[in-house]
Amino acid sequence: MTNPSADTRTNPFRLELPAVVAFSGGRTSGYMLRHILDAFGGKQPDDLQVCFQNTGLEHAATYQFVEDCAKHWGVRINWLEYALDASNKPTFTVVEPSAASRNGEPFTNLIQKKNYLPNPVARICTANLKVQTQERYLKSIPAFSDGYTNAVGLRYDEPRRAQRVKSDDGIKLIVCPLYEAKVTESDVLEWWSKQPFDLNLPLKGNRAGNCVGCFLKGGSQTQELMREMPEYFDWWAKAESIPVKSSPSGARFRKDRPSYASMLEMVKRQGMLPFANDDDETIPCMCHD
Repeated sequence: MTNPSADTRTNPFRLELPAVVAFSGGRTSGYMLRHILDAFGGKQPDDLQVCFQNTGLEHAATYQFVEDCAKHWGVRINWLEYALDASNKPTFTVVEPSAASRNGEPFTNLIQKKNYLPNPVARICTANLKVQTQERYLKSIPAFSDGYTNAVGLRYDEPRRAQRVKSDDGIKLIVCPLYEAKVTESDVLEWWSKQPFDLNLPLKGNRAGNCVGCFLKGGSQTQELMREMPEYFDWWAKAESIPVKSSPSGARFRKDRPSYASMLEMVKRQGMLPFANDDDETIPCMCHD
């Protein structure tokens, strides 16, 4: 990596190249991507990669939003998925949006490889499905072999997460342009309200964002999503029946709640139910919007 240029220091969106934009498929990272493109005159430089790591469990509106950003802005967005090679070693695949997984296939591959379910203590999903999948892809590109800048969409109103994620390991320099530019969530929402397209997730806010059925979401929020879109929880219920090393009959994503299958059945029969020791707060995760 070279020393940051004057442009980089004065405009945090003008990244030191080569660089990658970690695009989650949400409004915040979409805002960051657009402003990075603007910092380069509205065009995508050859050494600027944009990566969307698909778990196969995002809402259909998220997938549409990623495609809309590519179409409206003329940007190349790489759809990457965690995969296993012939020797069962983790690798990546680059897929076209029309052929991208929609039934959790990358996540299923991860469970089969690790032989256990991720949980609030061992959050292996983000590291493997998102971070390491992107890293494997970039290692295949010669221009990125000597180092690169990794732009992550954490805002000024997320100071702890932004400070925790920023680092330089000699290969990748992780930066948070939105944090440096003091961009907050209200700034992002106001900007999107003036655009010709937007992320059209159901329900208020980003409740259905990222993996719809994520086990880190609060109990009441999970039940609300189950009530409104139960089809998005079929994979989660099935995953808890997959034999794993710790439990040949299937494990659980969280031991402090009923299984996904039980929750789905309860919501169908009785509606929203209270959960003991559940304050309805989503546990912070490095998946971002």
